[in-house]
Amino acid sequence: MLNQIFLLTINSKHELYSITSDKYSAVQQNIYMGLLGSYIKSKGIAVEIIDETCGLTINELCEYIHKYSPRLVGVVCSGANPSSSTMSMVGAIKFFNEFNKNKGNIKTFICGGHPTVLPERTLDETGVDFVIRGEGYETIVKLYNNSLPDSLEGIACKNPNGSYFIGDIPKLIDVNALPAIDWHTMNPAYYRCHNWHGFDAINNRSPYGVIWTSFGCPYKCSFCCINNLFGTNKYRLRDIESVLKEIDVLVNKYHVRNIKILDELFIMQSPRVEAFIDGLKSRGYDLNMWAYARMDTVNPELLKRLRSVGMRWVAYGMESVSQRILDAANKGNQLARYNDVVKMTKDAGIYICADFIAGLWDDDYDTLQETYDFAVKHNFEWFNVYQAFAYPGTELYKEYLRLGRIQEPKSWEEYALYGYNCNPLPSAHLTQAQILKWRDDKFREYHSRPEYISMLVKTFGQDTADHVLEMASKPLKRRIV
Repeated sequence: MLNQIFLLTINSKHELYSITSDKYSAVQQNIYMGLLGSYIKSKGIAVEIIDETCGLTINELCEYIHKYSPRLVGVVCSGANPSSSTMSMVGAIKFFNEFNKNKGNIKTFICGGHPTVLPERTLDETGVDFVIRGEGYETIVKLYNNSLPDSLEGIACKNPNGSYFIGDIPKLIDVNALPAIDWHTMNPAYYRCHNWHGFDAINNRSPYGVIWTSFGCPYKCSFCCINNLFGTNKYRLRDIESVLKEIDVLVNKYHVRNIKILDELFIMQSPRVEAFIDGLKSRGYDLNMWAYARMDTVNPELLKRLRSVGMRWVAYGMESVSQRILDAANKGNQLARYNDVVKMTKDAGIYICADFIAGLWDDDYDTLQETYDFAVKHNFEWFNVYQAFAYPGTELYKEYLRLGRIQEPKSWEEYALYGYNCNPLPSAHLTQAQILKWRDDKFREYHSRPEYISMLVKTFGQDTADHVLEMASKPLKRRIV
């Protein structure tokens, strides 16, 4: 048997992203799966990684797996951001419903942030043999070797009598002990960046690479599920020299220019970011990178230095321009800096992806319009407005269930950002349908404005403007609107 463990992600973009799933969305490497694969391989176990770039339907994927009959098959429920874990359950459930019809002796598992915090429901919905709780690096190897401890730490499963066994989440691994990703298994030539990230060359968004420099986040926003996978609020930093070596591989071997930094928070004034800048400056690469920042973690000099080494975009989690809304989401007192930070970012020559959330509890049409007007005033290169969701494992999810504001979701398709069955949170003043309609209408309105299109033509060219106008001309179909 050539491959002992198959690691999979299941492509359910049609359900989750609707008409945006084709040329408008990104195709990104699953970094968690890549790291799992490299770690397992380092222990002498053969691994095969299968993701959406393989182009297999669920039936074809099942046939392929049965052809090679690996010892273990695992579905990785994660993605390019923490919320992807819940959305990816849609495809995982469909896959296991089909695969389990002719499972044979193959053992199955599922891993990721969502399964970690909802192990019982995940066992019921997927019929897997095991839910991996936590990161799973050592647990999956022990599962393969039949060497799990008596405590079954890191495992959730069903007992013979149908009851649940839920093992504890193991201690976190040292991130600097993880082997490098084998990029041959996720060749950047088969992936593409977000459309906005590639505005300067809209018809040339590949090859593409995603890198990581940290896990976790030092902040505690009530709506964020980043720490579900880890079981604790801990911020772990990767050695910057290792990061630079990975960029070397992507650039020199795979000719990558477009790079996303996966971290939920990378840009801040710190010695490691300065070392990152110095390392790239000495290399002289022509890069088009983007990363996340908060409005309270940047300054003019830092932004200018980052731009000088290819940081062309920054995604700011602004969420709202109402301090009352920000306070309720534990975002801190950042609002006073918003205008100054926008100016210093533009002065540095960096484009802005402005991230906002529509539908936090105190939102009404006035607060939403205030946020929209702020975006229009600054004419951001990309206006990324998300409807609010309460993700399992977050304080927001627990609070909304406790207060009766939501019921447990019947289907995880309710979390599909751009999907037909999307069902976001209500606010104290607006229904789910009102919030979703507002979000969709304003997204299309913003990206169709004459002053915005004129800016795109001037900055990026007519092809980019045409691409955005075509996108904005296509309304999303929603069940509740």
